[in-house]
Amino acid sequence: MKPRERVLKAINLEKPDRIPIDLGSTNCTSMTVPPYEKVKEKLSIDAPTKLMMKNFQLAEIDERVLEELKIDTRAVHGFSASDAIKEEISKNVYINQFGIKYKRPSIGERYDMVEHPLDGVSLEEYEEEYVWPEPEEEKIVQNAEERARKLYEEDKYAIVGDVVESGIFEPSWYIRGMQNFLIDLIRNKEYVHKLLSDMLEFQIKRYEIFLDRVGEYLDIVFVGDDLATTDKTLMSKDTYREMVKPYQKKYFDNIKSMTDAKLLYHSDGNIVDFLDDLVEIGIDILNPIETSALDLNKLKEFEDDLCFWGGIDNIEVLPNGTKKDVKQEVKKRIHQLGPNGYVLASVHNIQADVPAENALTMFRTAPQVKL
Repeated sequence: MKPRERVLKAINLEKPDRIPIDLGSTNCTSMTVPPYEKVKEKLSIDAPTKLMMKNFQLAEIDERVLEELKIDTRAVHGFSASDAIKEEISKNVYINQFGIKYKRPSIGERYDMVEHPLDGVSLEEYEEEYVWPEPEEEKIVQNAEERARKLYEEDKYAIVGDVVESGIFEPSWYIRGMQNFLIDLIRNKEYVHKLLSDMLEFQIKRYEIFLDRVGEYLDIVFVGDDLATTDKTLMSKDTYREMVKPYQKKYFDNIKSMTDAKLLYHSDGNIVDFLDDLVEIGIDILNPIETSALDLNKLKEFEDDLCFWGGIDNIEVLPNGTKKDVKQEVKKRIHQLGPNGYVLASVHNIQADVPAENALTMFRTAPQVKL
């Protein structure tokens, strides 16, 4: 099978010739810069490192790396919503277009949010004073259409579209502050409805710009929006259905009206309690399958509705395991989550604590596993 055929089999819940593999097709299935540099060194690939996201120090994966590792997907990316800089205060501190202040610590790679523009701001002040940015059309579609058309005409790889930072719930709390926003869900619902409505409008504009240019070429379109922690969902099912689900439904309906691509949805953590609702409103593929958080028996109840994408433990096995441990993890997850409807990737982006040998072992083992 060609890589695209292999992925299409998986997302249509059929059995491919081998389990397809993803790396770098989305902003949740890539590598941060430190392990990426080490992987390139191990592969003797001399290529400059380009960033997909500044705040997370997330790398765009070079084509030579993807070919060497037999990756079945290819990315078409828009511009990260958080990386639009409004003010650069210093080398390690900036304010983005939403007014969120990011700071890079003395130890570590990624930039952390340290100030939220709506923290301490009343609903009335928000409505009167907060100015929403306009999506940067030129950046969103920069090189995207040409790349998508070229990949489509080659007809070799599955094409995944991601405008990068595409959620509506998660970026809303970025602006308001997480504690404030979670309290607002119960005590200040009018505030939540206003903020989610505005964020929905912003993200729909971004995807309309993007999909108008590339929607006809895509096999998969990505939306990431964390709704859970390792232990449980961030809110009750009733609260989700009242406060968040209607906005997600409008969003997903809009995206699907512009492309025939399958919808790949990302949420970290134990998201099982929301899966029946998420399937109802249109998700086709679930990522990252955080196996340390999920009850896989409950997850498998959705195997007739969802393709599973991810699954390789990024907390213990990849950073701390031996090569043998990594091989066993790959084989275990393929047999648990496959052979139908499974695309293999790490649970979220490969972080700085993952040895290059372990990352390479994961990618090299998967094609050898017999289904």
